[in-house]
Amino acid sequence: MAREFARRLIESHGCLRASRDCCALASATLLTVKALTVALVLMLSAGSVHAEKDYIPWYKGKYGKNRVLHMSITVGLGAVWLANSTVLKSTFTSSSCRWCEPPSFDKSARDAVVWNDVKSAGFLSNIDAYVLAPAVGFTLLIISDRDASWARLIDDLIPVAETVAVSQVFVQAIKFLSARKRPYVYYNNPKYNSSSEDLLSFPSGHASLGFAITAGAGMVCHWRGYWTEPYVWGTGIALSLSTEYLRMAADRHWLSDVVLGGAVGLASGLLIPSLMRRDIVIAPIPGGAAVVGQF
Repeated sequence: MAREFARRLIESHGCLRASRDCCALASATLLTVKALTVALVLMLSAGSVHAEKDYIPWYKGKYGKNRVLHMSITVGLGAVWLANSTVLKSTFTSSSCRWCEPPSFDKSARDAVVWNDVKSAGFLSNIDAYVLAPAVGFTLLIISDRDASWARLIDDLIPVAETVAVSQVFVQAIKFLSARKRPYVYYNNPKYNSSSEDLLSFPSGHASLGFAITAGAGMVCHWRGYWTEPYVWGTGIALSLSTEYLRMAADRHWLSDVVLGGAVGLASGLLIPSLMRRDIVIAPIPGGAAVVGQF
């Protein structure tokens, strides 16, 4: 019995030691977990504080003033464009034509493409220029970089918007100065009534708008290396060319109107974003100015 008692005493002592070891291990593990948790919380807190310190609003910092400047230019010219298209149109429109007789190639092109249903052609051209072209151009820019910050998004969109504003105001100035008869006025098309639009044929604002959006967005995509670049150029050019055709089919423009309008939009889309990036600099020289840049 003494031996049995001694054996049980030894076993119970071993269990007690094992139990103590397990408790010690559990306590150590718990302390380790607590330490890791505290360390993780501290790291996250430090990271958030660091992020808050590094965060700079889009309108501040190195490029903030430049963004505000170009947004102001875009909004200002956009307001001028809107005013000239509505309340000020009759004020600047000439009462008589200055360019009254079209060249023979314009007449031939008009006769070849004009529709009988000019109103439908006009409606489709408006959808092309004022709905589809902006929707495609700006949407493809936005989805090009889904993780883009507000600053990056503004830097992508402002060059295109400013291109549109500048080109449209420029086109309006030429329209008011040239006072060219529209085709429907020249041919007395009975499907149109007289309006303040009669002598604003040259150049085409619709054609300029489409190519300005396409070229501006295409340049931004090219610089950024966006995967959407070929889609911007492909769909944009297709929409712009269809707009030019529909403007002629609607008897609203001559061939020379849409060609020059498209050229103005294309040139604006290539030049204005480059000026904003300062890839091209207009430098004063004796007797004029020079354009200097990298191409």
